[in-house]
Amino acid sequence: MDKSQAIKDAKAYFSDSDHWRRLLSTLAADPEPNLSHIHAYVDTCIWPYDLEKIIVGYFDRMGWPSARKIDHLATGPGVGSLHGIEPEGKAHFDYQWFYNTESGIRPHEAGESGCNLIAWNRFYIEHYYKQFNFREVGPEEEAALEAYFTSDHWLKGLKFPYESDTTHTHINTHTSIHPDMIQKYAEASLKREGIKLDYTCPNVFMFQGKYTGKLVFMCKDPDVVFDIAWTFDPEVIIEPAMETWFRGDVEDGYDYWKTDLLDQALDADFVRLDDADINEILDACQYPG
Repeated sequence: MDKSQAIKDAKAYFSDSDHWRRLLSTLAADPEPNLSHIHAYVDTCIWPYDLEKIIVGYFDRMGWPSARKIDHLATGPGVGSLHGIEPEGKAHFDYQWFYNTESGIRPHEAGESGCNLIAWNRFYIEHYYKQFNFREVGPEEEAALEAYFTSDHWLKGLKFPYESDTTHTHINTHTSIHPDMIQKYAEASLKREGIKLDYTCPNVFMFQGKYTGKLVFMCKDPDVVFDIAWTFDPEVIIEPAMETWFRGDVEDGYDYWKTDLLDQALDADFVRLDDADINEILDACQYPG
């Protein structure tokens, strides 16, 4: 696709598409943004770093400046994400893209659970938790939690998000403890390790065809995002999940996405935009609020 058509498509998407309006309305309507998360799915041939500039510029013009660094990650060729976009005072979201030479940018036809825009909030998570018979926490459980959050598995996992070639990290566990209690011990550990936390967002992610729980740690110093992923196991208090999970090539209790996957995803004929092109797109939009 030539650049002029990509710009035309971007103008139409950001100024008048139902998909973008629904994303904006979801962000604007959420009363508890720190407890919410959103995934949006698009097809695009626009260079992802230019797409980031358009989105950040749009929110700037709305008075929603970006509150944190946006990560670029990918799961394989042609599939990537602007991960952890967070307009100030709004829920953070992931803008998942599929490389498509036939589209400047448009909503993806599928996405996740049959949706190209999906959101989770406090109501969803509290309802999700009701299916599990979490154990009561007494001295034995407290000791196990303290042991895990000083263990080699946990402390090794904390190093991955800060490595220059890691784009995202999940620390995988089995547990029968309520995530609110796991969060309490995890946050205490982060404080001991000198990691300054902005907030923790309870959430889920798709794993082997169904949703699995996680806690998303939105750190502010250093500015990184990483997750504890958990599956319910009534037989254990909390322990590392050493089997293969989301990534088939990682079997040591973690999933971590590396820059080599991002390099593969970016190895395509993307349309590059300059600042004038981006401003042309943004000037074509009318901003709500």
